Amino acid sequence: MSGENQFNVRLGKILSPNGTGRFVSFAGQVRRAAQRSSRSAGGRVKRGPVTEQYFSRRVIVKVHLVKMGAYGKDAQRHHLDYIQRDSAAREGEKGILYSRDEVFLDGEEFHERGIDDRHQFRVIVSPEDGKELGDLRTYTRNVMAQMERDLDTKLDWVAANHYDTANPHSHVVIRGVRDNGSVLIIPRDYISHGMREAAEHVATLELGPTNHIDVAKKLALSVRHDRFTSIDRDLLAKAENQIVELSKLPLDGSDWSQRFEKWRVKHLSSMGLAEKVGFGKWRLDDNLERTLRRMGDRGDILKAFHRTMTRVKLARSQNGEPIYDPMANYAQPITGRVIEKGILDDVNDRSFIVLDTMQGEALFVETGREANTAQIERGMVVTAGPQSYAPKSSDHTIADIASKRGGIYSPSYHEMSDPSAREEFIKAHVRRLEAMRRLGHAERNSDGSWAVPKDYLKRAAKYEKSRGYGNPVRLDIRAREPLAELSTTLGKTWLDTELMSEKSESHSSGFGQEVEALKAQRQKFLLSQKLIQRSSGVTQSTLDTLEKLDLDAAGEALSDVFGKPYKSAPQSGRISGVYRKAVRRPSGKYAVIEKSKEFTLVPWRETMDRNLGKSISGVMKDQSISWTLTKARGQSIS
Repeated sequence: MSGENQFNVRLGKILSPNGTGRFVSFAGQVRRAAQRSSRSAGGRVKRGPVTEQYFSRRVIVKVHLVKMGAYGKDAQRHHLDYIQRDSAAREGEKGILYSRDEVFLDGEEFHERGIDDRHQFRVIVSPEDGKELGDLRTYTRNVMAQMERDLDTKLDWVAANHYDTANPHSHVVIRGVRDNGSVLIIPRDYISHGMREAAEHVATLELGPTNHIDVAKKLALSVRHDRFTSIDRDLLAKAENQIVELSKLPLDGSDWSQRFEKWRVKHLSSMGLAEKVGFGKWRLDDNLERTLRRMGDRGDILKAFHRTMTRVKLARSQNGEPIYDPMANYAQPITGRVIEKGILDDVNDRSFIVLDTMQGEALFVETGREANTAQIERGMVVTAGPQSYAPKSSDHTIADIASKRGGIYSPSYHEMSDPSAREEFIKAHVRRLEAMRRLGHAERNSDGSWAVPKDYLKRAAKYEKSRGYGNPVRLDIRAREPLAELSTTLGKTWLDTELMSEKSESHSSGFGQEVEALKAQRQKFLLSQKLIQRSSGVTQSTLDTLEKLDLDAAGEALSDVFGKPYKSAPQSGRISGVYRKAVRRPSGKYAVIEKSKEFTLVPWRETMDRNLGKSISGVMKDQSISWTLTKARGQSIS
């Protein structure tokens, strides 16, 4: 072949043999390969030569687009620090960043170079056979070179390799600019499929393709694994209402793979995660996936837990399981001081915290997505508790109105059924239906009404549970400041709510003992300030007074910044203005709402941050507030 006519052979995805042009799933490829190599249509073993079938190496690729606004710039700097952390490097090595031709010890230069980008991309590349790759750095560079050829531009990127999980993987940060200075727009299809295919192509070139016998061996070995496997994923996909049918012989000849499923479900039964309910019928446990994932992660979890206890040099008696399980029937909320916060698995975006609890024990709490712990830092006091996966109250309202209107919900029907319902309240129900529509659980009609299925509440519960895998526990921050400072703070603190609570228990060991001493100091301080009486103690009126003192002090300090007087927010009624910033106070987090001649402080809500610098309006009622952002054409969104 002439050197002037070079071409590059790419081992792409195997397409369906029926001519549809659709991709065949990985499990489907295995079934077809096994069928062709083992049995004929009549069920006899084939005689004669068998054509070997090969598959590409599998790679997980996850992409996250980051908008480089005021918050995005700081978030990217934090992300660069995170991916080059020493703890993720190989033992004895320092965490480093590298690019196409260079190796860095910090990413500040890259961060400054991209500080004015409109957006950037965070990419995780995790080859299934990453341990077999001799040099993950070379592999990542080859993947990025392939992406540059596919996108027809040089890319400005840095990466770091992580070896602290079962599969070595790379974190890549790509600037959102092309080599000609224009904005880099990566097509949706390339993000969804193309990046993974490029990574699999490079892995297959470096390690060679794998055949169906190798794949079958991996599946066979996973039958008795005490972790979540691809066979479990197939079982859940086949199940209807958690019941899987394995008695019928598949007509497509995939009985070979069904044998693995039968063996697997028997193993699950021995673990108490499946129950036989008829001939060939098995009921899978509602928490099958979560339980198996937790069992598979147990070793990594205990290592992270013991590393934390060693680092902080904290000795705590462990009377029971050190891993908090919010799904257990006996699970109760736990309160404690955060002694560690970290990432359990950054490929699948799973984080954790370790709490020094009021009961004198230390517990490991898996917290789901990293974003769930964005506001949590070491030293804070946090309550972790079970999540509720029941349908929301708005779901019950929607289902009730639709049942009386022939399966149709509309804002006008809602107003007719409840004349006292505020506009913001009704809009919240419409937003809920929008979220359900995206998953096919409701349908929007052309006239603005909604078609609601009869099993809507069951679908809503399933939707809430599906979201729970990324949000397994409810986290409530009780105190952000060091506890020692709270005893003499003029503001509403967690110690005050503990003093007022009738359910507050006395603790005599560990963190609980420390809290008891601080509660006594706090009570003496409140008495000295004449904020409580010995006879009555802390009441709701005390909390309101402390919060007002705190906000008045904050308003006085902010008056010099804004050049306007501070005015307390009303207890009820409408509030409008420009959302300028958020401020943290001992009493909590508050938003600064600026008007033409004054400003006020109101309780902050997470949804407000995307409206920074914009006009918002809301309605205060019973110490809660519902906010809206008014757009140019009169539309409102939360």
